[in-house]
Amino acid sequence: MVLGFGTILEYFGLGDITGVDVFFAAMAVIGTVLFIIYFLLVMIGGVADGIVDSIPFLDINLEMDAEGVFHMLTIQGLLSFMMMFGIFGLAASQANQNGIVAILAGSVAGIASMWIVGKVFQAVASLETDGTVVHSEALGAKGTVYRRIEPGQTGQVQVEFQSALRTCNAVAEDETMRIDTGKFITVVGNISEMLIVRPLSVSDAVRQEE
Repeated sequence: MVLGFGTILEYFGLGDITGVDVFFAAMAVIGTVLFIIYFLLVMIGGVADGIVDSIPFLDINLEMDAEGVFHMLTIQGLLSFMMMFGIFGLAASQANQNGIVAILAGSVAGIASMWIVGKVFQAVASLETDGTVVHSEALGAKGTVYRRIEPGQTGQVQVEFQSALRTCNAVAEDETMRIDTGKFITVVGNISEMLIVRPLSVSDAVRQEE
């Protein structure tokens, strides 16, 4: 493992770094690799969110609230912080700055990166919203949970209405209920663009189809 990381540092011409520079380099490499992997998974259909939701001990909020205010403490935000903290911290340290200055530079760059990445992901999510969508047409539609719905909080579901499969924000009809990713649901109402859903068993889904 150490030899492998040393080889990576050699590839970038950093084979002779020591001390805190190794920490910055590790943050930069690990953060960059994981961020790229996460971004690619998101681009091919939100696979990353499903993976995170399937891990029982990892309960990190990946969502934006109803007003679209981005919570920076997300997977992509933390990975972008690691990446930029390592890159800028290493750059400052290599420029003969002391450790405190390097840490401050990395921290400022990391926080700025979290904010920028948050806005980018918020913009990408907003592209899913079609102004011509009539959400009341989703009443009675069946689908699956795309992003876990926590009790009293907003999640996302995928349902087919208006001749298209759409990803919409949703809340559970029972505010005390949690509906996990992949569970079947049916739409029982809407408030503006927010769908109200309830869980749907497989047997109920089949019976309704008949």
